[in-house]
Amino acid sequence: MHFRSGFFFFLFRHCSADIRHLDYEVTQVENGYAPSLFKSMQRRAVVPDENGQDGKESLYSTISGHRAGEAAVVYEHGADIEAVMPKLRHPEYYTEPPIQELAAKERAHPGFCCHVRDFVVGRHKYGSIKFEGETDVRRLDLESIIQFNHREVVVYRDESKKPPVGQGLNKPAEVTLLNIKCINKKTGQQYTEGPKVDRYKEMLTKKAEEQGAEFLSYDAAKGEWKFKVKHFSRYELGGHDQDDAFLC
Repeated sequence: MHFRSGFFFFLFRHCSADIRHLDYEVTQVENGYAPSLFKSMQRRAVVPDENGQDGKESLYSTISGHRAGEAAVVYEHGADIEAVMPKLRHPEYYTEPPIQELAAKERAHPGFCCHVRDFVVGRHKYGSIKFEGETDVRRLDLESIIQFNHREVVVYRDESKKPPVGQGLNKPAEVTLLNIKCINKKTGQQYTEGPKVDRYKEMLTKKAEEQGAEFLSYDAAKGEWKFKVKHFSRYELGGHDQDDAFLC
């Protein structure tokens, strides 16, 4: 086994000076995430001119209940939040806390995303990584940094982009890999207990230790293998023949 280490854009269409309204469109691009900050109804108000007469119609939007000048401040803050959120587009991947929750907490407590405790990135049916302690998740392109494949996870595939140990996601973490099953190579039978499972567990422990990882647990029934790493580098945990390495 090889174990190695959206946002919103706003489209404005400004019409000519004699047109009395402004269309404001919000288009979702990625992350499947729509902050409630921008889910507001638009209203157009007639602004009196200096003589008290009706002037040109102008856009009057409320954002989360804020009016006029207040809205501009909230809008700017919201745009800043969207810019610093970690990016994750693949529908099979997830984070804990979810990106929506990260945005809400960053909005309520600016700077929250600088120190997210026990941050998790995973792929359904493949596995997950829990980064220990506090992690700065701002502007991380998670999908380009972390790739889960069959019985492996690669972190910082491009070594030139890997930060020093302790920075970014190159830090101590607990890794969980799924579909690690003890299977009879002739019959295809899965073993969940007994001598074969014991030997299989010993093999996983040895493979982890050979590469500097710490074996934590193996659940044969779930096919779930957990181990801890001090940082992310290149690990050869599967041997030369991956299929045979994961058969009993």
